[in-house]
Amino acid sequence: MRNLFIILLAWHTAFGETLYSTDFEEFNVGDNQWTADSAWGTDNTRRGVDFIDDLAFNQALGKTAGLGLNRPSRNRVRILTQTPHDHVTSGESIIEIETLISVKDSDNNYRDDFFFSIYNSSGVRLASIRIDNEAPAASGSNFGFWREDGLSQFDTEFDFIHEELYDLFMIIDLTSNTWGASINGSPLFENATFTNAETGPAINLAAVGFEWALTSKNPFLFGDNFLLVADLQIVSLAPDTSPEIKIEMNGSLDPVLVWHGFAGPTYQIEYSDTLAPGSWKDDLPDSTFTTTELSKQFRFEPPANSLSKRFFRVAQSE
Repeated sequence: MRNLFIILLAWHTAFGETLYSTDFEEFNVGDNQWTADSAWGTDNTRRGVDFIDDLAFNQALGKTAGLGLNRPSRNRVRILTQTPHDHVTSGESIIEIETLISVKDSDNNYRDDFFFSIYNSSGVRLASIRIDNEAPAASGSNFGFWREDGLSQFDTEFDFIHEELYDLFMIIDLTSNTWGASINGSPLFENATFTNAETGPAINLAAVGFEWALTSKNPFLFGDNFLLVADLQIVSLAPDTSPEIKIEMNGSLDPVLVWHGFAGPTYQIEYSDTLAPGSWKDDLPDSTFTTTELSKQFRFEPPANSLSKRFFRVAQSE
């Protein structure tokens, strides 16, 4: 293991707006406690379909929300939170959404679909990420993650493992009507059409939510599978805003700089050993990054250095 550098991150930024954020710690544990919060609503009328739990993953996640498990009142249940956003007036047409999710499989042989969906101000479902829990071994199974644009569906060819936690990240450009998504940093799709809804809806953001769609049209034939949601954050950004930069550790416990960048800007890693004026350098190998993709996750692992500390920053230029 190398010396652990002290990292200083500096970047050009224009502040966006957090439209909604929760880790569910402020919610009460129990049935119907997710939608008991005033920020959330549902079209389900039976108890126990949405719930808050504090035991998931051996209590490592704190409180989590759940959708499913018990018999619903209808064969498709929605849980929505309002996120009204005027991207034209604000100039913040980039929407970043991140959520931690997991799927608990059925024990009663019925398996259903779960969705993360985006709605406009007219209540039209613009697009969704569908998590299809159909039995993987079934003939013609659709098991895995799918992309839906309001008209068509597309297999991302990414299958999930039951009871494994996934970091789902989405970035939407409302102006260009495009979006991309990743799971644990691996792309699901990039530069795809955001919405092709048949009604020709206005492309704006008004609500997001999670949905449970039964395979059967009969609510009595429900799967006791459920979707776990650990965190949710929705942020609006101007197109030239630099996303948050994070520090991760690789297998050798060395620091790695990680950030989501956009098409257009150039991102340059700079470093200094002293922070003195004029001491910043940009001559490290493979330290300049660009992309033609709508959004891309960049990673930079600082090279080995004999010093006990070194400072880094990511400079953005157009």
